Amino acid sequence: MSTWQRIRGTSDGRPTPGDLVWFADDPAADETWGHGYPIPGAEERAAHAWAATARTAAEAAGQQDVQVVGAGALARLVRLALPDDTDTGSLPQPGAVIETTGTTAGIKSALATVRPGGLVLLAARPLQTSTPLPTYHGIHLPGIRVLPVPWCDGVDDAPQNLVACFLRSVTRLSGRRGSG
Repeated sequence: MSTWQRIRGTSDGRPTPGDLVWFADDPAADETWGHGYPIPGAEERAAHAWAATARTAAEAAGQQDVQVVGAGALARLVRLALPDDTDTGSLPQPGAVIETTGTTAGIKSALATVRPGGLVLLAARPLQTSTPLPTYHGIHLPGIRVLPVPWCDGVDDAPQNLVACFLRSVTRLSGRRGSG
């Protein structure tokens, strides 16, 4: 089980204190999100959860042209989880866009990029409790479907290649009890 948190840059680059080890999606961003996992075994639990979520997002996009919005850990894992023959960006309007940043700009970019009748998958929880979007002209009129990707715990079903990638590349923001 993990805890989600919106993360803003702080003087030491770490989120609020707690008895969790935090993993940020994109620590270089001014604002990002992350999940905290209890000690011990936080790294393994995090790797399995992130990998399983990436696989779920890739599967939900189906066998079509897909674009991934984002440059963080989840975006990298989603790109790896897509089938090798998936077109990941050569078409100007893909049939599916997987949004991984949770930012308003990322969500708007996904909606503007997907073709009419296409699918936008929100693989990251939005950072804001409300996101102003042009719902009629930007979603309803072009017939765009917007669906969430549930966060997975990944205990038994995470692809090992994605688990290994996460463990090699993720940024751990805190690493001991009570750190902050």
